[in-house]
Amino acid sequence: MPITTRQFIRALPPAVHGGVDAAEFARLGVDPAAVVDFSANQSPLGPSPHVADAVAAAVLDAYPDRDARPLTAAIAAAHGLDPAQVVAGNGSTELIRLVAQLALGAGDRAMATAPSFGEYEIATRLTGAQYEPIRQAPGDDWGDAADFTAFLHLQRPRLFWLCSPNNPTGVAASPAFLRGVVTHCPDTLFVLDEAYCDLLPAPQWDADLLAGGNLLVLRSMTKAWGLAGVRLGYALGAETLMAPLREAKPPWNVNACAQAAGLAALADPAYHARTVDLLRAEHLRLHAALRAQGWPVLPSAAAFFLIEVGDAAAARAGLLAHGCLVRDCTSFGLPAHVRVSPRRPEHNDRLLAAFAALKGAV
Repeated sequence: MPITTRQFIRALPPAVHGGVDAAEFARLGVDPAAVVDFSANQSPLGPSPHVADAVAAAVLDAYPDRDARPLTAAIAAAHGLDPAQVVAGNGSTELIRLVAQLALGAGDRAMATAPSFGEYEIATRLTGAQYEPIRQAPGDDWGDAADFTAFLHLQRPRLFWLCSPNNPTGVAASPAFLRGVVTHCPDTLFVLDEAYCDLLPAPQWDADLLAGGNLLVLRSMTKAWGLAGVRLGYALGAETLMAPLREAKPPWNVNACAQAAGLAALADPAYHARTVDLLRAEHLRLHAALRAQGWPVLPSAAAFFLIEVGDAAAARAGLLAHGCLVRDCTSFGLPAHVRVSPRRPEHNDRLLAAFAALKGAV
């Protein structure tokens, strides 16, 4: 009898991410060095100059602190929290999957607004739990806190993924909305993903809201801090949430170079502030210039924003021909939109010229 191959590992739909795809560029014959990447949300200035020296001095022939204690202490100080309220991770994506493993199981329900970050669905489905997106139009927010609370009381999700500002729409929850929903839904764990919060005018939460025990905040240092290459993120929450997260994470999950980079970056807040100022200024300039060209551009509380282009795949290809890589948002369920994140002024001028040429070709 013929031997058949058993499928031991089940497949999941992939989460699509921005950034340069080396295999795609090789297939198209595109030189990555000739392309400016507007598709990923990273610091246009790169990391603080002190980071390179710190990474070069990292000890490579010994295990790093398994819980990154000096780094978590620095993060706690930056947020006015106790170090026991901080867990560092290999990027916030590792923490998303770890939180799902600890909070969800077969038969549980996790919800999120959609479109949003694809890793929430992957993390949920890996646990055997149900993932239920709440579909919204690109410019919609979460609505009234009382109405949203009433909705969640009916749905009773075990976990709610709340990305604010949301990726890819840039919509942000107000602090009042967040407080109202979190405090009135104590049986739901809210995971607030703040990977893109740097441009917000005020914090979305405070220590008292964390103390309630059903809000877990995720932050990324791979975006405006410029540390995408070393992978670094962290979780904030009540000690009752952080203790099991710390115990369950892999030991040494933040390597020596990442720990050194994080400490050096946090020690240079002026550089981060300079990056945020540049992102804010170039966001406003790009947004206004693209509107002046006739493109429908959506408002956004993040550095990135959406542009309605009709055919996202065709627009991406047309812009790439001019050396500009943007994010085709078809994978988010938005086949008529692309997402761009500002770079340096001279790069943004190049993007504006590429969009002008694209408009002329339509």
